[in-house]
Amino acid sequence: MDPLELIDERAGQWISLGVAPPTIAEVRTKAPDLWSDEPDGWVHEWSAAAREAESSGDLQAASLLYGVAKFPVLGNRAHREAYDSQLRTYLLAAKASDGFGDAGFERHRVDVDFRGSTVQVPTHLFAAPGLPADAPLVLALSGVDTWKVELHNLALVAARVLGARVAVVDMAGTGESPVANGPDGDRYLAGVLDWLRRRFPQGRRTGAIGLSFGGHWTTKLALTARVDAAVSCGGLVADAFEAESVSQLRFGMRGIFGNSLWLDTEPSLQDVISAMESFSLRRQGLLEDWGAHPAALLSFNGTDDPHVPQSDVTVLADRPNTVTRLVPDSTHCAAEKFSELMPWALEWLRGELA
Repeated sequence: MDPLELIDERAGQWISLGVAPPTIAEVRTKAPDLWSDEPDGWVHEWSAAAREAESSGDLQAASLLYGVAKFPVLGNRAHREAYDSQLRTYLLAAKASDGFGDAGFERHRVDVDFRGSTVQVPTHLFAAPGLPADAPLVLALSGVDTWKVELHNLALVAARVLGARVAVVDMAGTGESPVANGPDGDRYLAGVLDWLRRRFPQGRRTGAIGLSFGGHWTTKLALTARVDAAVSCGGLVADAFEAESVSQLRFGMRGIFGNSLWLDTEPSLQDVISAMESFSLRRQGLLEDWGAHPAALLSFNGTDDPHVPQSDVTVLADRPNTVTRLVPDSTHCAAEKFSELMPWALEWLRGELA
C-alpha cells in the first residue's frame, strides 16, 4: 500500500472527523513507510503530531491523530500502541469535560453470549441527562478500518437529534472487539441490543446507524427484524461481496478485511473472495422475502464509490418501507456530502423511532 495514496484517499474523511488539514499536509511529506515506527514512518510521524496536540491540552485532537497513527489495522506492535494511546486520550478527554459536556458519556463492558461463550464488548453509551424512560435506543457502528472513537461526533449529534440513548461499539474483528469478524457478526451486535433493552426496558423503539461495513450490519439487523429502523450509509449488501467486486478492491481493502478475520498469514485473493462471499445477504437468503412487516430501512451511498457497487443500494429499492438514494458526484459513504446527508438521515430515523 502506498501511504501517500492512502492519505489522499482518506484525507476528506479525517478532516470531516476534525483533523486539521495543515496537520495532514505536514505529515504527508514525512511518512513514506506505512509500517515503520521510526522517523519517516507512518506511526512515528502521526503519533508525533498526536503528542504535540496532547501536550497542548487538546485531548480530542490527540485522540483523532493517534487514530490515524493506528490506521488502517492493528498489524504490528506500533499500531497497537497507537491505538492504546487513542483510547487513553479519548477517555481522558471524557473525564476532563465531565462526560463530554451534556452528552452523559459512559463506558461499559457488556457481556454477550456469542459463538458458545460469553465475551465482553466495550461499549460507549451517550445519553443526555433527563431523557425519558421510553427514549429510543440506538446502536451506532462504523466499518472495518474506522472504529467507535471516530464515531464520537456522530454519536453526540444522534443522541441530541434523536433524543435517544446511543450505544457505539466496534464491529466484530475490529478495534476492541473480543471476537473475529464473520458472517454471524450480527448476532454479536444483537447481544449489545439485548443489553440495551434490559438496561432500559421502557425504551419504546430501537434503531441502528451504520457506516461502510457497519452499514452491512445495520442492513442485516433491519432485514432480520432485530431493530425497528436502520440507516445504512455505504453499506455492503450483496454484489460488493462477489468475486468481481472483491478483485477490484483498492487502497489495501483486501488486507484490511483479512485483518478483521484475525488470520495468521496474509490471505491470497482467492482466500479473500471465498471469505467475503459468505457475507452476502443475497447468499444468506435475506433478499428473497421481505416479510409481512419489514423494519424501516434507509440506504444511501455515492455514485462513484470505489468499494461498493451502486447495485448494493438499488437492490433494496423495491423493498417495502425502504428509502434508497444514490448521491451524484460522491464516493464511499457519499463522504463529500456527508454534512448534508446525515442530518437528513437522522431526521428520517427520528420520524421512524417516534
